[in-house]
Amino acid sequence: MNKSKFIQNIMNLLLDGDKDGMKAKLQLEYLSESDYEYTGSGVFVGFKHKIGIEKHKTNNGDLILNGVGIKSTELEIGADCTLFFTNGLIDNLEIWSFSGKYPNKELSNYELTQEWGNSPEKKIIVNKTSG
Repeated sequence: MNKSKFIQNIMNLLLDGDKDGMKAKLQLEYLSESDYEYTGSGVFVGFKHKIGIEKHKTNNGDLILNGVGIKSTELEIGADCTLFFTNGLIDNLEIWSFSGKYPNKELSNYELTQEWGNSPEKKIIVNKTSG
């Protein structure tokens, strides 16, 4: 699975929905982050796949999932996340700030909330203190 607890939390909430999302959740143990591209307004997270992930492909090859909002003292307004699939496999995650400004580092204090219609409305809150 992912090295980043922040990314792991986002993925767990995003994949806690419809049939495709629940099936794709089985891919998590075969993923690790391969690269981060900070853009100033967000970040793209790429993933590499381990052998065996193919058996958990989604039926929708070009699936796109979103609906997890991010609030943080490190952001002016908030942010949103979108998970992209290629050929039924998790490909990359985009996080983008509503204000157009995103730090060039992982957020350490955040609240993640499921925001799609009829979602379980689960939240994950992390507040790390410095030092």
